[in-house]
Amino acid sequence: MIDLDLGLRGKVVMITGAAQGIGKSCAMAFAEEGCKLSLCDINEEKLIKTADEIKTSRGVEVLTVRADVTKKEDIDKFVAKTVESFGGVDILVNNAGTARFSDLMELSEEQIVFNMDLMVYAVIRLSRAVVPYMRKKKWGRIINISSIFGKQPGGLLDYDTAKAAVIMVTKDFANYLAKDGILVNAVCPGPIRTPLWEGSGQLGDQLGKILGLSSSEAIETFAKQNIPLGRYGYPEEIANVVLFLASEKASYITGQAINVDGGMIKAAYI
Repeated sequence: MIDLDLGLRGKVVMITGAAQGIGKSCAMAFAEEGCKLSLCDINEEKLIKTADEIKTSRGVEVLTVRADVTKKEDIDKFVAKTVESFGGVDILVNNAGTARFSDLMELSEEQIVFNMDLMVYAVIRLSRAVVPYMRKKKWGRIINISSIFGKQPGGLLDYDTAKAAVIMVTKDFANYLAKDGILVNAVCPGPIRTPLWEGSGQLGDQLGKILGLSSSEAIETFAKQNIPLGRYGYPEEIANVVLFLASEKASYITGQAINVDGGMIKAAYI
């Protein structure tokens, strides 16, 4: 008989960028397992709506903290409120991020710096902040949302660079923390149907303008031309992998960057 218990009930889970998309789906998945959730996002209105939805449907404890993870003081506040409410941290999911198509010769240095703050330095700062609480238990999980475009270029200089850095940050932290029983992995999504792609003015609209198509037509065309499964993924499909990596079932996996991309990347060396 297969034991489907993931051993996560009662674990304290911190998730950044949790108001929508992949972050929200991760929160829902952990709630299904009976975890205690500490969620942050810069959009407080959407974050509270997500938390209320989870509380109503799953009946678990949910803390919400409005936080801009590009600011160290907000990161410190997020961690402090989590520990104050739940007594510690067991699992951290570094998910906050953004992306826009840009000309690499025209992209401003300010935008590059902002996205490095958002998607790299926030990962480092948050990881450092939660490690002392995980070390106390000799158990912890840090899961970073990178991208397949951290392994091969996707045409977004700042995003591709940041996501490549996240993979290396993951591997360095994994090596450093292995002796403490803390496992660190990255999940590398391909194109996923989230507001990042489907929201007004977001990547779908931008791609449509490049191709002379509507947003939905551009997304469908890209999928058929580039993804062997012929479709974009869904946030729940990323959340399922995150949930597994956080569980006792993944107790011998650390330092990995796992593709969830419908077959887009096939090279054996990445």
